[in-house]
Order: sequence, then structure tokens, then C-alpha cells
Amino acid sequence: MAAINEKTTIVVFSNPNNPTGTAIPRADMCRICEKAPNVAMMVDECYFEFMDPESSMKDEIERFPNLFVTRTFSKTWGFPSLRIGYLLSCEANIKGLCSVRGPYDVNQLACVAVKAALKDRQYVFDYVKEHNTLSRPKLEYFLRSRDIVFWKSDANYIFCYFEQAAATEKKLRASGILVRPKKDAHGTVGLRISIGTLAQTERVIKTLEEILDKDGLHPAKRPKL
Repeated sequence: MAAINEKTTIVVFSNPNNPTGTAIPRADMCRICEKAPNVAMMVDECYFEFMDPESSMKDEIERFPNLFVTRTFSKTWGFPSLRIGYLLSCEANIKGLCSVRGPYDVNQLACVAVKAALKDRQYVFDYVKEHNTLSRPKLEYFLRSRDIVFWKSDANYIFCYFEQAAATEKKLRASGILVRPKKDAHGTVGLRISIGTLAQTERVIKTLEEILDKDGLHPAKRPKL
């Protein structure tokens, strides 16, 4: 709030955040929108299908004409290489953006893929339900059972800590499982583990169990969260 001044033109919210997956309270974003009505407020909701619907700012568009909500087909819908998404805002903003956008900003293959996907949405709903009710809870339960510290996530990944993060990542990669080492705000390296289907999650858990039990790699001492 204190950083916003007369020179501020845009504020960007990553909701939920990458790499920790933490959600921003809707009330907090509304407070910022209210404080700076002449500043564009862009809320990136690329993981919104996985989060609590109440966290979305979509229903605030009529109240805040300075609000822009962006979403993508890259995550839940499964075709990131096609680079296609959509934006939600008030009618005046959409008309303004359409007056300056290029005529070919979305490629034809992406359009075909989106139309096909929208005709069969159930597969996406089924995948999200499997993730939210089976995969993510199972991975969270495993991490808690092994005293592995992690951030509570509203996205399709979990950021967690291991004493030897680099060695753990290397052994996971050797088993054909790719995770992303990242530093948190305090400079502590953690691993961002993407969550897929239940079968994929069970494979990750089994591999981590083998690494922890056989290779002597341990969870990290509790970092400052």
C-alpha cells in the first residue's frame, strides 16, 4: 500500500503465487483497488481452477473499473505451448484493449485447440476434482508424516524443504521426475513439486520415500516461513 504513489501505473497480483502457491486474500486486493482507483490492477489467476473460488477477483470487476483478471489455458487445460488465455474486465477496458491489439495475436492452432477443449469440459472438471480431493491431500499427508515443511498451496504444486535440496532434486531427476529448485524470500532453497494425477503423485511419494530411507537424505530443519 505504501509503495503506491502518483507514479504508479499498474499493480500486478500473482494469485496464487509462484513458486509457493499461497493465495492472496480477496479482501486485501479489494483494499488496494480502492486506494488507487486510477491505477490498473492486474490479477493473474492462471491457477484459479485449483484454488478456492472465493479467492477470485472475477466478481469484483463491476465494482472496480481499474481491475483486470487474466487467465490461461496453459495449466489446467494442458496446452501451454499454444500460448493462449483470456482477460476479464469491464466493457470499456475490453474495447480499449481491442483498439490497440494486433490482428493475429492468437495463432490458428490455439483457436482450434481451445474450441475442441471447450466442447468437452468434463475431462478438465474431473482432473481438477482428482487433484483437489485426492492428489494434493495425499502429497500433503505424506509431507506432514515425514515432517517435511511445506507452504500451504492453492495451486497445482507444493513448495517444500529438504536439508540437501540439490541432492534430492538430482535423485528425483535420475528417476525421471522433474522438480524445480527455487529460493524462497529468505534465500532458502526448496523444491517446487508439481501435482498431477493420483497415479503420478503416488509415484512421486514412493520415490521420495526411497530417497529419504535408502539414501539418508532428510527433511530440512524448519525454515522461517
